[in-house]
Amino acid sequence: MSNALKFTPAGGRVQVEGALRDGVVEISVSDTGIGIPKEQHEAVFDKFYQIGATTKGVREGTGLGLAITKALVEEHGGRIWLESAPGKGSRFTFTIAPEQPHEDGADSGR
Repeated sequence: MSNALKFTPAGGRVQVEGALRDGVVEISVSDTGIGIPKEQHEAVFDKFYQIGATTKGVREGTGLGLAITKALVEEHGGRIWLESAPGKGSRFTFTIAPEQPHEDGADSGR
């Protein structure tokens, strides 16, 4: 979400959507920002990788956010992917399995 806000100029749009599809929770964050070239789609999930200047014209952050997000999503059995093109905005989508209730009906404490 913070990346969508950083790379979307004033007057742009950031949208969050969620759905249950094929037994998994699917969450998407899309924006009307600057977009990401296809050749950088995989690299954005690498540690310390930064796409370039934000809409403010400066680099912000450490380049760890998407790497950490990918690790957390995969730790929960999900996956994350990107759809984007320069000037067209970006859509990051991830899936995770919904939490299953315990057989005894007790809350998991999360």
